[in-house]
Amino acid sequence: MTYKTFGKTGYKVSAVGFGGMRFKAEEYRDGPEKCAELVLYAKELGINYFDTAPGYCDDMSEIIMGTAFRQMKGGFFVSTKCGLWNAKTADETRARIEKSLKRLHVDAIDFYNMWSIKNMEEYRAYMKKGGIFDGILKAKEEGLIRHVCASTHASGPDIEEIVNDGIIDGVTLGLNAINFAFRRQGVKAAHAAGVGVVVMNPLGGGVIPRHAGRFSFLRKSPDESVAKAALEFLIGQPEITVTLPGISSRGELEENVAAADSAAAVSEAEMDALAGRLREDLDSLCTCCAYCDECPAGIKVPQFMDSYNEKILTGEIKPVKSRLINHWSLAASAAKDCTACGQCEKLCTQKLPIIKRMSEIAAL
Repeated sequence: MTYKTFGKTGYKVSAVGFGGMRFKAEEYRDGPEKCAELVLYAKELGINYFDTAPGYCDDMSEIIMGTAFRQMKGGFFVSTKCGLWNAKTADETRARIEKSLKRLHVDAIDFYNMWSIKNMEEYRAYMKKGGIFDGILKAKEEGLIRHVCASTHASGPDIEEIVNDGIIDGVTLGLNAINFAFRRQGVKAAHAAGVGVVVMNPLGGGVIPRHAGRFSFLRKSPDESVAKAALEFLIGQPEITVTLPGISSRGELEENVAAADSAAAVSEAEMDALAGRLREDLDSLCTCCAYCDECPAGIKVPQFMDSYNEKILTGEIKPVKSRLINHWSLAASAAKDCTACGQCEKLCTQKLPIIKRMSEIAAL
């Protein structure tokens, strides 16, 4: 396993982390033990950075991680989060931190994130006097939090502004071989400021491996998987500290660790060459984070947006219908139930034009 220094903290963290958002429901439905075994196996393979959050995996992710941490003999780092929907005041934030500490079975949380900042307006809401940031800062003073961090889907310039405020030690942002050319400003600013950079959605929510032919240019050899090549591309960038794929099986875990072992340094010239091969509209692919999954009309918005990716990748609308039917068992006609209330667009971390896309699907 390759290890990198996390910003100014001095911590040596694994170049590949464990994202706790994609445990299989059938494996945790009757308890956390089976999924915890996967976390323990990750530690055996050299992974020491574990990311989770309240709400992940039907609110089981922190519990799964904690079940594993109780059996670990130290030498690991944990990251979790608090969002504007979890707390509003410093006291509510403190209660959320105490709940996470109890679930995770740790004395202190290494990296505590202001969660899913989409723009500067939301950032200011976190920083409001008596709000979440104040609660995190108080917990840090008491030794319950070691480092204040931010998880963000904001633009490159906004990320740079947040980083330059000098209040965070780490930033987690969505980056992959599809959209890296449009997010480099934020990554470079964080690295220059001595802020650890953690990359989430490194496979574009599964879009990259699912369209292996489209992204075959990432491979260094014909027999290499596109998923492994996409991870190597991120791991090899000196500005990126941890690449954080969601892991749900031993096979995925082993391939991710192999990518860390084989990744070579990626130069600016190589990134510029790759950027030239990407169309700007690829930055609008849905990464399937599912934050939009609160439709008042009951529409399965994440599944519809995942299927719409087929249009962006192929230039044709018909494959959208095929994916809805064959992969999700959904009829395109269900998109007609959309009332254009805008709830999903408010929640979308990427600010995608969901209503417009639903209209196109409904026309099928």
